[in-house]
Amino acid sequence: MNTPNPLGQKNDTALGALKQRRLPIAFTYSLSFVENLFELAYPWAMGLAINGLIIGQPSLIWPLVAIWLAHIAVGAFRQLYDTRLFSRLNAKMGTKTVRDQRQDGVSVSEITARVEMIEELIEFLEHEMPILLAMVVGLVGSLVFLALYDVGSGLVMLALMIPILAINAITGVRAYRNNVALNSQWEKQVEVISDRRPRRWHVHFGRLAKWRIRLSDLDATSWSLAQLFTLVAVIIVIHRAATGEGVLAGDVFAVLSYALRVEQNLDEVPSFVQQVGRLVDIRRRIQNSR
Repeated sequence: MNTPNPLGQKNDTALGALKQRRLPIAFTYSLSFVENLFELAYPWAMGLAINGLIIGQPSLIWPLVAIWLAHIAVGAFRQLYDTRLFSRLNAKMGTKTVRDQRQDGVSVSEITARVEMIEELIEFLEHEMPILLAMVVGLVGSLVFLALYDVGSGLVMLALMIPILAINAITGVRAYRNNVALNSQWEKQVEVISDRRPRRWHVHFGRLAKWRIRLSDLDATSWSLAQLFTLVAVIIVIHRAATGEGVLAGDVFAVLSYALRVEQNLDEVPSFVQQVGRLVDIRRRIQNSR
């Protein structure tokens, strides 16, 4: 028998608990953003230090030292803060999920799977979301810095994003469908394990393996195609950096570092496309229908 939430209790749910923590979550992401700015400044500061040593101005190393020390302070505080915030949020959301879905008459097998999905959601928010933020800041920032050193190289790496985003848009739709099927099968796991028929165990775990293999194949396909485009773009940037007139060694180092940062961040896109699709489906499953 379904027992609806009393009026005014809409936030007393698993997703309501997440919304109530939106300001602390936003704060920790703002700290991650600051860390990403420090990371973004490293190639510039290192290039400056290299140029300073070459031209006899060793004091130019101090910006690198200042950025590094500030990064250590902010990063250490964020890690301490993150652990406490997300651990407590995981406990609260798990408790509310069990309570609400037992009231809705959801099976123990489905509830067990959804509690595990809550943990996966929190894992994403705590660890993967900062990486996603770093990817976005790294892409945009690296393109800007690259253009400041050499406009042509910046345009080459910007053009690289067009085919890569197109590839991931196509594979992302397929990945979402596979994740829906994977999550549906996962929700049956406790029920299947409780069954005494080995044949049913075999079928269940075989289906889980099938959907995971399909997701991995999509990831490998999009990554491989993206790497082919990236290879061409990076070769062009290397050629421009190495053949420019009057370019200092520190500037060459910075240009290549920012080009490789663009490549590294684009390299993360396929896995994040799949993760986002999976979490969209997880949110749908833990959302109260009331």
